[in-house]
Amino acid sequence: MIKKSLVTLLLMLLASQAINSSTVYNSRHNGFACLMLNGKAVINGDYLQIDNSTSSNIFITDTTSIDPFEDYKFYIHFANKHNNEGKSYKVTDKQGKKKMVTETMGGIVFNIIAPSSYWMVTARCSNSSLYNECVDNRTMTIELTKVVDCKKALIEKVTLDKGMDLYDGFNYLGVQIESNVIKVIGGEKQLTEILTHQMTKEELELTKGHSEMRVGCVATPGAYISIERTVLSYNNKPDVSPNLETAWTKEALDRHFAESKNPYEGYWTYLDRDMEDIWLKMGGRYTIALVETSTGYDVIYIDGAQVKKSQWHLGMKKGEMTKTIFTDNFTGSWYDATQEVINEDVYATFESGVILCFKFPVYKSQLRFSKILN
Repeated sequence: MIKKSLVTLLLMLLASQAINSSTVYNSRHNGFACLMLNGKAVINGDYLQIDNSTSSNIFITDTTSIDPFEDYKFYIHFANKHNNEGKSYKVTDKQGKKKMVTETMGGIVFNIIAPSSYWMVTARCSNSSLYNECVDNRTMTIELTKVVDCKKALIEKVTLDKGMDLYDGFNYLGVQIESNVIKVIGGEKQLTEILTHQMTKEELELTKGHSEMRVGCVATPGAYISIERTVLSYNNKPDVSPNLETAWTKEALDRHFAESKNPYEGYWTYLDRDMEDIWLKMGGRYTIALVETSTGYDVIYIDGAQVKKSQWHLGMKKGEMTKTIFTDNFTGSWYDATQEVINEDVYATFESGVILCFKFPVYKSQLRFSKILN
């Protein structure tokens, strides 16, 4: 069953089409399987919690690669539990020195092209006169910030006194990117347009000069962010997963392997890897099946995906191996976690009959599997 908050958000997104133009989007929500978590971010039941006790911002980035020339929308439903009146929170810097912070923020980081270059939308609350209830006014400030080569620039900010939960409750916050326009959308119960920024020629060139960018969530020093849902909608590359579908089921594979005389056909499981993470990252500890074809083998996905887990199911094609003139040596192709094909100088070899090695020399990496013996 889809959770009520997700249904609410999706209905809001549909209602917001009047704000947007004519772009047709592919939408998905995630249960955090597509986010690159770290030690400060944990999944607690239905929530992703980011406890930032450091003196630096913490980013939790989505693994989805977005084409800089395409439009997209990214929303989160989140609460900052360290957003109380008059409270301060302890943080520790890299040298181990402790200090107290009173202003904490959470929000969205987007158009990430490098760890040093990105955009942010953050929310922070404050009181005009904390200890004088007669004149005090609680507000939330939404800031749009640009960071280029670690140099931070505030683009625009808007102060709100209604429409958002101004304490530690949940709010929706999102960005909509259409052509050269950034729209910031948010609300506690209803999405409204908060601010709009038309990117300059220089800002556009900075983003579109790269092959991909990403989005994510941010917690500033002292913040304790609880995220109930993220939704990414994008008009990007077509879904290639139907092209990877095969007729193989677990029962059909079991029957086929029971009758096979080929020692290489069967199930293989992740053994180890040798990877340069700056070139190629681990998508999961896969279990695969090899099925002989007239030209070599089909590699069938069985289990083990960690990145984009929801997009993979048993029976999909994970790769191909094509015979060469050399015994137990094949040219290959491999579908990565995002279902993009890697086929540039990919090789596969059998070692001692029980080890399968996929080699990706362009990416200075290799991935090995061991045969599952009955």
